[in-house]
Amino acid sequence: KREAVSDPHVDALQKELIEVKAQLTAAKLVKAKADAPFFPFPITVTIVVPSPPSAAAFDVNELRLTLTLNGEGAHAEDRVAIMVEPTDDVPAPVAAAISDSLQATWRAQLTKQREGGGARGGWLLKPLLGLVTTKFAVLLQLVPECVEAYMGCDDAGATLRRFMLVQPPLPPEAAPGVEAEEGSEEVSGEEEMDEEARAFWEEQERIKAEAARKQAIKDAQDAEARRQEVERMREKGIEMDGPKRLSKKEHEELAARKRGQGNRLAKTGSRATKYAGEGSALEKKEQEKKKGSKK
Repeated sequence: KREAVSDPHVDALQKELIEVKAQLTAAKLVKAKADAPFFPFPITVTIVVPSPPSAAAFDVNELRLTLTLNGEGAHAEDRVAIMVEPTDDVPAPVAAAISDSLQATWRAQLTKQREGGGARGGWLLKPLLGLVTTKFAVLLQLVPECVEAYMGCDDAGATLRRFMLVQPPLPPEAAPGVEAEEGSEEVSGEEEMDEEARAFWEEQERIKAEAARKQAIKDAQDAEARRQEVERMREKGIEMDGPKRLSKKEHEELAARKRGQGNRLAKTGSRATKYAGEGSALEKKEQEKKKGSKK
């Protein structure tokens, strides 16, 4: 069996892969065969990054990444590559754009680490996955023409704006007899219109955001003014928010005053109805009537 080529990156790579597999159980590692020239390289790491809550508005459940670490190259940044797998939810143009963006960022960070005298042999796998998670929604929008918005519902039934990734629109076919120069002018004109439309919608979004910010400030100021007015009137003994709520001590004092006024007993009857029980005036009158009738 062929012995592994001595490489200062291998030990650090093993540690990082253990951390990645502990964080993402779907991570898979495939090494080269024992007879490979740069065994254990090339190493392929397949990672599935689930969609975070910050990207809940997108109809994309996950991104499937394939990281390749090669044995050739003078530095770590020369030995890495990354590919995002196209799926039904992630069209090929979007997957390619995300791949290029992540690979450029990964290599730049590896270069910065080497030039800055960072830890030797580090591959920065964990920071790379952290970047994918935090910038998940941004990565999905790298190809604007592939992002399509629609109105959907959340779990509570509320209407909200959602986004899905679609294939980019096909370029319009050139009309018969039209020269190539005219076609290029049309394309440039469409690009200008796209830029103008994008600038218009960006300005509209900015105006909406500014209006919402001003409204939030006004609401906060109105609430504070209302609170201060309530406090001023309360100091004068006037309750603006309904009857004053009595404290426990005030409830006890009120109950004591009521006890001093006396309590009506049920056997005395109410003022509207005279008591007709034993010993009452009404019973005495009835007895006198009976005595008179006997005489």
